[in-house]
Amino acid sequence: MHFKNISIRWKLFILVSLVMLSITAIYLISLKFAHDDLIESQKTIIKSVVDSAASQLKPILSSDNHTLSDEEKISHIRQLVQTLRYGENNYLFAYDLAGMNIAHPVLSSIDGQDTRHLKDQNNNDIMQPIRQGIIQQGELYWTYYWPKKEGAEPSEKLSYAKLIPGTDLIIGSGIHLEEIQQLYVTHSITFTLLATFFGLLTYLIASRIANSITAPTARLVTQIEQLTSGHLTEEITDAERQDEIGSIAKALVHFRQQTIENKNLKQTSLQEKHLAKYDPVTQLLSRKALENELNLILASLPSGERSAVLAIKLPLLRDILSRWGSDYCNLILIDICDRIKKTLGVNDLLARYSDDTIMLIRPELSDTREINILINAIQTAIMQPAQIEGQQLSFQSRVGVSIAPVDGTQELQLFGHAEEALSEARRLELDYMFFDQLKTFALDERLILWKDIQQALEEDQFYLVFQPLHDLHTNKIISAEVLLRWEHPERGFISPATFVVFAEQSGLVTRLDNWVLKAAAKQINEWREANIEVPQLAVNLSGLTFMRSDLNQLIQEATAEYGFPLTALELELTEGVLIASIETLQEKIQTIQEMGISISIDDFGTGYSSLSRIRNLQINKIKIDRSFIQDLENNQSDKKIIEAIILMAQGLDVKVVAEGVETPEQLNILRAMNCDIAQGFLLSKPLKKEKLIQLLENQNLIIEVD
Repeated sequence: MHFKNISIRWKLFILVSLVMLSITAIYLISLKFAHDDLIESQKTIIKSVVDSAASQLKPILSSDNHTLSDEEKISHIRQLVQTLRYGENNYLFAYDLAGMNIAHPVLSSIDGQDTRHLKDQNNNDIMQPIRQGIIQQGELYWTYYWPKKEGAEPSEKLSYAKLIPGTDLIIGSGIHLEEIQQLYVTHSITFTLLATFFGLLTYLIASRIANSITAPTARLVTQIEQLTSGHLTEEITDAERQDEIGSIAKALVHFRQQTIENKNLKQTSLQEKHLAKYDPVTQLLSRKALENELNLILASLPSGERSAVLAIKLPLLRDILSRWGSDYCNLILIDICDRIKKTLGVNDLLARYSDDTIMLIRPELSDTREINILINAIQTAIMQPAQIEGQQLSFQSRVGVSIAPVDGTQELQLFGHAEEALSEARRLELDYMFFDQLKTFALDERLILWKDIQQALEEDQFYLVFQPLHDLHTNKIISAEVLLRWEHPERGFISPATFVVFAEQSGLVTRLDNWVLKAAAKQINEWREANIEVPQLAVNLSGLTFMRSDLNQLIQEATAEYGFPLTALELELTEGVLIASIETLQEKIQTIQEMGISISIDDFGTGYSSLSRIRNLQINKIKIDRSFIQDLENNQSDKKIIEAIILMAQGLDVKVVAEGVETPEQLNILRAMNCDIAQGFLLSKPLKKEKLIQLLENQNLIIEVD
């Protein structure tokens, strides 16, 4: 066993135990010496008594003493023996060298008797050793068994005897050893009590000393463990002591102070680095950090790939800052940023660029349509009403977009171009604008188109056309998609690809959606009043309008005056809407369907949704994008994709619509795949309302392919 592996407490316990064992050993040895000393002291007493008696008898028994007869001398001896007693049971006795008892005060029966035959209880001679020892030495100590009084049991006795010089008289005395033992026991008890007292006192003092070492040592160990675990607020005790433990505690206090200082320095350094990289309010990337990140992205951007930079402006924030202060403004900004984050991809980077501008980088961009969908999702998230400190607020935003490397190959250039596009979008009151639009779309033309759309809405220059959807199982028209057209009084027909896209960018799309809803409701009412049975009408709705919190109110206002059942309507949504959270979509779709309106997803399969998301939504139809149909006769991959979509959708009890059917071969393949519904120029182009009625009245106009 190595003492270095034993705790201080156990070392002190071992030390105290060794001390106590040493004290006990010394005590036992001292008892042995005390016993021997007691016997020696008794021997001295016996000898002094015998010597005193011998000195008294010597002149009487001297041969020169002729005044006393032998009888008188013996009488004197007996008188002295009878009268000279000491202790409780101690006495003198006298014998002559021949072994004759002269005087014995206890056993008178042996007076004048020959004692040479006396034996003790062990059958040992009693007087023979005396005679022999005295003859040889003149005096003798010996032990034997002898009764204390006549008739008593013999007990061990220690005696001393000597020959009175010039005589044949042996004078002696003794003490029973049990009397010495009683005295020894008495002394032993006294010594034991004293030893126990001082032993306990020693133990208590040693324990106190040990505890004064182990207790603070244990506290210091605990405090050291706490400090090494990072609990720097742990109080260091015992630093006021003046011993070695106090020195250790003082050193530990110094160590803690240094550790706290080092930690503060480290935290300060980390905070400085964090503040250099992140905005302290929103915890988004800082402007400088975003510039560094974009620089890295541009440096590693593969040839032919693109990245997008979006500048997102929240104009109302500055007004809130000036009116309610920075704290309230920060709460709003944090809430908006949290909502924006939910619309982003895992690789997107979001940063606070200024007080009311957020900058977004999408490192990998497939096409600009992806950006349109992303902006739609972001602006939808921003405009959702928020409750902040009892205030319900709803925000509009403007977005400027630049694309790398088309619009620039350096980070500051791309940021600047995104801000230029943002400024132009704000000036024209557009929802968003791409930088390349500044080059391809003249400013005057944008202003004119923006004014013309608003005027067209006010003057009802728009009109509806209807493209039928055919049930491939019954060959009947089951619904018609409502399409918006614009005949400008001066410029003539303007393509929807121009004005619808511009409306989405300029913030006019919700007004367009509202106009279409009202026009569709009005048309349904006209047909019903004319007793014309019309199919369900599917109205295209932008994602921005669909995600409005007041969508159900907007629909009710558009249809309330006509009083027809809303089952006659279907809302057709682009699949970009599916980017929103499942919980939000479920709530919106459930609200619409509770009104009786069915839901279909347009352009399905272009990469922004999946059947795994459709599975969690109560969708009625999905419309396979025309890009999968246009080369269906030759592209086996498209066939497999469409077949998989049909099988899975029907398993979810969702109807499948094939868009853009233009050839009999395409229709044949879709029938073979058990597709539910078809739509396309092969079956019917978009029709004005009169032509649609004619087609409904003559269902045989539907083309059948064998």
